[in-house]
Parts: sequence; structure tokens; C-alpha cells
Amino acid sequence: MSAGTPAVKRLFKRKLSPRKVSLLIVLLVFTCTLTVRHAGSLQFLEFQAYDFFIRHQPKAATSDPIVIVEMTEADIHNPSLDYPIYDNKLAELLRVLESDHPAVIGLDIWRDIPVPKSGVGLHEFNQVLQSYSNIVVIFTRGDRLRKPIEPPVILKGDSDRVAFNDNFLVDEEVDLTTPKVRRSALFVNSSSGENFDSLPFRLAVLYLQRSGIEPQPDPSDPKSFRLGKTRLRPLQANDGAYVGAATGEFQMLLDFKCPDRFARYSVSEALSGHIPPGSLRDKIVLIGMNTPSVLDERVTPFRRNHLGVEVQAMTVNQLLRHALEGEKPLQFWNDWLEDAWVLFWCLVGGALGYQVRSPWRFGPESFACLFVIGGCAWVAFSYGWWIPLAAPAIAYAPAAVLVTSYVSFQEKKQRGQLMQLFSRQVSPDIAQALWEQREEFLAGQRPRTQKLTATVLFTDLVAFSTTSEKMDPDLLMDWLNEYMEAMATVIMAHRGVVEKYIGDAIMAVFGVPLPRTSPDEIKQDARNAVRCALAMRLKMGELNAQWKERGLPASGMRVGIHTGPLVAGSLGSSERQEYTVIGDSVNTASRLESFSLEFAGPESRDTGSRCRILISEATHLLLGDEFQTREVGNMILKNKNEPVTIYAVITDQTMGRQNDLQNDLEKQK
Repeated sequence: MSAGTPAVKRLFKRKLSPRKVSLLIVLLVFTCTLTVRHAGSLQFLEFQAYDFFIRHQPKAATSDPIVIVEMTEADIHNPSLDYPIYDNKLAELLRVLESDHPAVIGLDIWRDIPVPKSGVGLHEFNQVLQSYSNIVVIFTRGDRLRKPIEPPVILKGDSDRVAFNDNFLVDEEVDLTTPKVRRSALFVNSSSGENFDSLPFRLAVLYLQRSGIEPQPDPSDPKSFRLGKTRLRPLQANDGAYVGAATGEFQMLLDFKCPDRFARYSVSEALSGHIPPGSLRDKIVLIGMNTPSVLDERVTPFRRNHLGVEVQAMTVNQLLRHALEGEKPLQFWNDWLEDAWVLFWCLVGGALGYQVRSPWRFGPESFACLFVIGGCAWVAFSYGWWIPLAAPAIAYAPAAVLVTSYVSFQEKKQRGQLMQLFSRQVSPDIAQALWEQREEFLAGQRPRTQKLTATVLFTDLVAFSTTSEKMDPDLLMDWLNEYMEAMATVIMAHRGVVEKYIGDAIMAVFGVPLPRTSPDEIKQDARNAVRCALAMRLKMGELNAQWKERGLPASGMRVGIHTGPLVAGSLGSSERQEYTVIGDSVNTASRLESFSLEFAGPESRDTGSRCRILISEATHLLLGDEFQTREVGNMILKNKNEPVTIYAVITDQTMGRQNDLQNDLEKQK
């Protein structure tokens, strides 16, 4: 156990990259969305999208061959009719309709008991039913809340002539407002082994039989069957947005493509002979109710008051389009493909949140992605596929927002860490470049350790110990801070990094923290360092003049510059870090600064700066002819075995005059 402890500790100390954490956030959102979806909590939203698509889809060309004969409110108030319509009047209505030779008649009015109960007209009604074999009457199966309503006694047991009309299924378990009809049962096998058809399915089958079309079993799928040009597959419990739907009978989703423009006649018009001859020939006639006082309405995606007989007619029309025109029923993806679709948009949301930093882009691009999700669902629906819309949209949004929040938090944290390291050490343009290249620069919570070539500058005050002994401590600190602030400003103005303050000494580096790899960049760093030293000489002259006016002691400077390889990185704990450079190049620059050589050019004496600038041969070779230098000689520096050729920098040849350096510095300030 103890042997594994260090490995466990290393595992917990290892921090995941922001990209991996973002992926974990995406997977977490996907898992939560999938859990909610498979629990059925998103059905309501998916059905809202389904209803929208249903309302805005193209309609079929015609509702032919369906004709509706309806009992209206005016029929109920007609003195020659009673409600419920008497058996003899109903028999008369059927004879009138049959005289025009319809293909089939569906009586969507119950006749389980005689009307009136005395049965005076029952014989006439039964005689009509026996005389015409194309009349289909209804019964209701009932359920645990409702008792069944039997068909007319004379046709009871004749499965070709009776059909159930409680075939519409409502989705009340997923719709929190009003249960809606979106599917219909076509037929059902009873516990006694008998098969019963729904009213629209029985009417469609009888109509198609006239053209020689019969339902045929499908060899490839025993649960499905072929009806004319189309294979009909039963709705499964998890098809589309359904989750665990009750699908005991053979169910079909309704497409509601049938237009509402049915040929319609009232019962009074039929009995009075006002139906034009030939209007019913070879038609499917549905007899039903259309009265506010006798409600027979269904809530559908189209209307809250769809007449029951109209929805039955639409179902018949849909079955005929499937059989005669080959129009396919709505199709669905497999569960794994739907889950993959949700995962895809989770990943898109995470990618957007990870890549897009600007809120001005994030908002429009997020809306564009949501629009694409809706557009894909709409296009798929128009081609006969019902794919998820709410689930991918709900998965996409939190994935994008959470990853954006995480990345923003990480950026803020990283920016804070970088600024903590460099805020007072680098110029704003370097800080901005450092931030833009942070992914290459940072390794976890620390800057990456880099081996690079850079130029190191050391500067120190001459005789600081002697000066400090003569000054009041508070005045000394103000005097020293004024010097440090002025020199740090000059260093950053020349693209240098103030690496550290060591008492009265300053160490600056040119060429970090972003590595400089090309020879031209390394040369530019060396020139920036030398130009910075010359600007520091001028600034020292200004400070001395100001200090003399205020009665403060003047001072001189020593500067040492060397270019060479070094290692850059972060030292310290995770709570307190310091960016630094180490290597022999640092030591060489430090030795040049402290080298015992009294040298000052006439220019430094003129400005009163008393500033000595020494550079190594490695730096001198990178300067070209831009600077006026003087070879001091080969010297052995402290703790060095090999002699080093030292040069003193006099002035900047390219600037012509020393005050040009001063003007340049003032502009940079």
C-alpha cells in the first residue's frame, strides 16, 4: 500500500489541461441531457416542435374521395328530426346515400340500443344494415375508466362490418397543457384472439379492395405489413420523442396533411334530396356529428376543436395516400443515432465556448448554431424524418455556456498569474504578446522552462554604500526608488524585462519571456540592450542634475551586457513564483558590471552621468556598425578561467547625437 502512495499523490497533483477539462464538461452535460431525455422530461418540448412542423408542412392536393355527412345544430332543431336521430330516420338516410352508389359508408354514430327505446324503427334500421354490405358501424372498446359501447346487435361479431372509433391516442402524459391527438390505432388483437379494425382503417381497406389491394404481411418484418405501395410499421415505444409510450395496438403517427376542404352535406340536405346526383359515387362517406351541443371534438396540432369525424376522415386520407401514392410514413432514427446527434451538438457547443472569446461573436454564433439545429430538424421533417430538436438544443446551450465560463475563469486566473509575474517587469506590448501566446508559454500553472539565447543587462550604482550611510533612511528609500522607477521605465521602453532588483542593482533581460529564435531577432535584442544602456546613461544625467538642485547626492552607474544561452523559467511555490533566468550568461553580465575598470568616455562626463557601459565580445559581434565602441582588452573576469574581450560603448552611431537618445526616450515615455 505504501509503495503506491507516491504514485497516487503524483496522480492527484497532475492537473488536467483546459482542453481536457472542457471535454469533461461537455461529456457531463451530455450525460445529464441524456438522463433527462430518457426519463421523458423533454417530450413536451419535442412535441411542441413536432406540432410546429405539422402546422407548417405542405398539404396534400385534395381530400378526395372522402365526403362528410354531418348532423348539425340546425338538424337537431329541425322539427322533422329528433336527437338522437331515430332508427327509421337513420335507415332512411342510409338508403338515400346508398342510392348514389358510394364505395363505403362509415357510420360514426353509436347504435348499441334502439332509438327510441321502444324499438319501433329498429327493424327498418336492421334491414338496411343487412341489405348493404358496404356500411361499417362503430363500437367502443372502453377502458378502466369507461364502459365499452357495443355495436348494433345484428352486426355483432361481424369483424368486417364493425370497427372501433376510440382509436385516437392522447399524449396527456407529456403535454402539460391539453392532451393532444397525434397518433391513431389501426387495429388491435383482443384477448379472445379476434382482430378488430379501427373505423378509418376498415373504411380504407374496403375502399382499396375495390382496386384489388389487400393488406399483406411483410416477409422482412413480421410486425409490419404492406398496404399497396407502402410498408406500414407499428409505432414503437421510443420512436421520435416518445419515451415508453403505450403501444399495445398497431399505432400510426398522423401526418395531418389532408386539407380541411371536405365535401360536406348536412343530414337535412341528404334527406331532402339536395345532394347533387353522382356526388357520392365511389366515394367514402363518413356520417358524424358537428354540433356544439353534442361535443365530439379532439385537440390536435392544428386546432383545439377538431371534429372527431374530421380526424377520422384525415386518417382515412393518410392511409389512402400511403397505399395508392406510395407516400411513406414518418421515419425515425435509432436510439443510438439520436444520442449521437445530441453528443455532436454538445461537442459543437463546447468547441464554440472554447474557441470564441469575444461576446460579440459568441452571441450571434450561438444563435446561428441553434438556428442550424432547428433548420436540420425542419429539413429532415420535410423529407419524412422526425429527429430530436429540443434535446440537442438543450445540450448545446449549457455546454457552450459552461465551457465559456470555465475558459473565462481559467483565462482570468492565467492572466492574473502572468500579470503577477510580469506586470511590473515588461512593456504593455510584450505583456499582450505574452497573453496571446499563453498556451505555448504556460505549462499548467507555471511558465514552460525554456532554453534560449538572450541578452542580459546588469546595472549598479557606484559607491552606493558610502552614499547610503550619509542619508536619512526615509530619504534614502525615496532617492533609491526614484532611481529604480526611472531605470525600469527605460528598460521596458526598450522591450526589456526587469528580471529582478538586488539592492541598488537591476538585472534586465532582452529576449524573454517569448523565445527569440532567428538570428535577426537575437541581434535586435542585443542592440535593444545597448541602446537601453545609452538611454539609461542619459536618464542618469537627468537624475543627477535634479538631485543636485534638491540637495541630494549624485551618483554614477556601471552597466554590464552579455549575450548568450541561458535557461528561463519559474522558481518558487505554486502560491509564490518568480520568473527568472539562470546560466553562465547571467554570471558573465554580472561580472562585466562589477569589473574593476575606471572608464568613462567624454560623452558621459559631459552629461554628468558618470555611466560606464561594458559589453562582451559576444554582444559586440551582434551590433554591427550601429554603435561607437572602444576595445578595452582581454580581461579575466572574476571566477572565469578564460579571458574575455571587453568593449566599452561610447555612443549610438545611428542616432548621431546624444540628445537624440533623450528625445527618443521622451517619446517612449
